[in-house]
This record gives sequence, structure tokens and C-alpha cells, in this order.
Amino acid sequence: MNASEYDRMFENEDHYWWFVSRRELVVDQVGRLLLPADARLLDVGCGTGAIAVALRRFGRVFGVDLSPLALERCERRGLTEVVLGSAEALPVDDDSVDVIVAADILEHLDDDRAALAEFRRTLKPGGHAVIAVPAYQALWSEHDVALMHKRRYVAKELRRRVEQAGLRPVVLTYALSFLLPMALTRLLRRKPPATGTPQAQLIPVPAVLNAALIRFQRLETRLLRWVRLPWGLTVLAVVQKPLEEVRSPRHVPAPHGVSASQRV
Repeated sequence: MNASEYDRMFENEDHYWWFVSRRELVVDQVGRLLLPADARLLDVGCGTGAIAVALRRFGRVFGVDLSPLALERCERRGLTEVVLGSAEALPVDDDSVDVIVAADILEHLDDDRAALAEFRRTLKPGGHAVIAVPAYQALWSEHDVALMHKRRYVAKELRRRVEQAGLRPVVLTYALSFLLPMALTRLLRRKPPATGTPQAQLIPVPAVLNAALIRFQRLETRLLRWVRLPWGLTVLAVVQKPLEEVRSPRHVPAPHGVSASQRV
């Protein structure tokens, strides 16, 4: 993303319904895990830091992002344990993290399988990753282009990829289901792509509607504690590293631009 997209995210993610709903969705799933008092949580692709801030109630939070622009905005939020790095080569030691959160990250990667393998490597045995990705390639739009997405997913494909990485799906469901009819309507009415730089679709809404959308999604977020939904704009997965997997500790080289002292 370019600097203007990061600025828009930073300015809106504390109150805009989409960012609030996505954040509460993944944080609610983290809250259902049995975590130690000294839990270590890693926000992969931490962006401008709103999810990382929300995760601090559960333990010590670290962030990794490819963009210096994102990390600058994280630091404005008081997040100091954030480093430059790639999801495909995490600057994190083996078996060292209790929870990984990857909210709308895998779709940006050339090799999402490498990232899932990194999640398995860095999670402690029995640790979990909470993953959210956009659903349905048929909904591809200028929004995806602006955010530099590589793909969208269906639940079956995400299950296959996490299982190939040696991770066990604990939760696999669609989410943000009430938005799917609106998305399909917009798809049918879609105009040809405009010339110039694609823009993410952050549509201004009245404050009353913004609050209503947040409240509606909170009902679904609570429902997802017990129910799995067959459709939605997001695929949500909670996956676990097998408990029996214990390996000798090793270190991997830090990605370019990350010194050994910057490891999580």
C-alpha cells in the first residue's frame, strides 16, 4: 500500500465500522483461547497497529510488518516491539509464540504457503493462529487492486492450505455474512475500472449507520462462538500447532533489514 492508504487506515481504524468489526472478530477468537499469564502474541502484518493495541490485554504483543510506513504509525500508538519483516520469513525464534494473528495478510503474499509454514515453525506446540482473509475470487474488485491483493479465498481452500502446513483447523467459518448481499449488488452494478491509481473502497457513512453496522456485526461475532456460517465476506480460521511437536531450538536468519537484536 502507498502512504495515503496507510494514512487513511490510521485515521479511520479506531472508529470506522469495517476496521472495528474485523478487529473485534479476531480479538474475540483470541479471547476464547486458554492463554498463560505470560502469553506472547504476534501480530503478523500489523499495519498501523490497532489490532496489536487491542491484543495487549492478553499478554506481551509483538508486531511484524514489511512497511516502514506502517511501523511508524504503530510507534505513534505506543507500540515499541514492532519490527520490519516478512510473513514468509518471520524474524521470530522457533516454538516461541503462543498466538499469531494474521488479519487480512495471506492474500497479499506471493507464497501464502510459506507464511503458514512460518506460523507452524514459530508457534509453541499447542499454540494457535487466528487468520482472516477475504472471501470469493468472484468478488475481486478495484479495492483488491488498491490493497495489492494476490487472491481471495474460499473456506475449503484455506483449510487445505493450513492442513498442508501441518496446522489443525479448530474454527473455520465465514464471517461478515450480512455484507454479502450488498457486495453482490455492488458487483452486479460495477462500472469499468477508472483510469489512474486504484483506490480502496472506504465509503463514508453517517455516524448513525456506522454505529448500527458495528452493533450488527457484534451480534454475529458473538454468534460465531457457537455457530459456523456458510457464507460471508471473510473466511475466519483458528488453527493449532500439534501439541506433540517438539523440536530442537534453532534460529533462522533475519530477513534483509532486520538485525539479530530486532528479533521477537
